[in-house]
Amino acid sequence: MTRFGLPTAIAVVAAALADPIVEFASNSGWFGSGSFTDHSNLDILTALLVGVSLLAFYMVRRARAVLAGEVPQPGVVLSLPAIFALQLVALYVMETAEQLVVWRHVLSQTAWLGGPLPMSLTIHAILCIAVALTIARSKRALAATTLRVMRALAAIVLFSARATRPILPARFEGICSKELLPLLCSIGERAPPTVAG
Repeated sequence: MTRFGLPTAIAVVAAALADPIVEFASNSGWFGSGSFTDHSNLDILTALLVGVSLLAFYMVRRARAVLAGEVPQPGVVLSLPAIFALQLVALYVMETAEQLVVWRHVLSQTAWLGGPLPMSLTIHAILCIAVALTIARSKRALAATTLRVMRALAAIVLFSARATRPILPARFEGICSKELLPLLCSIGERAPPTVAG
């Protein structure tokens, strides 16, 4: 999982970001009057959450190794063909599943692309490169943030475990004052009654 974890996460995030762009362009008529999409965006948020979850899972497992420079990576440029292939697989799975949920059948053999083949592949390739480079450049920052979040969660768990023990209120039963203390002031005489008029 760790070897393919980061490329898979990048691929799913890139597919989730590129798909609405392609479908918006298709539905706006930028590619002509043909119907290229299923007119639904039900899958996008789900795919984005899956991609971010995969990225978070990878960072939780490998954050210390990333910061220590112990994660051997062939480089994002060398991984781009594999990431792009995974991205197209992710796109096919998310779009086909969406069509089955919304329409109860697959619309056509190319509806999963969301647009004409050359335009769809171009937009997905651009997003693949952009997401891969962004994550590759911010990998150390993501790892450091992951470790900070993990430490904060551990502190919360530790604090809540300590807070489950009941806190006994201070007892004042032993303190009792039985002697009356003299008052250090004098009280004057009663005020005159008011005259009823």
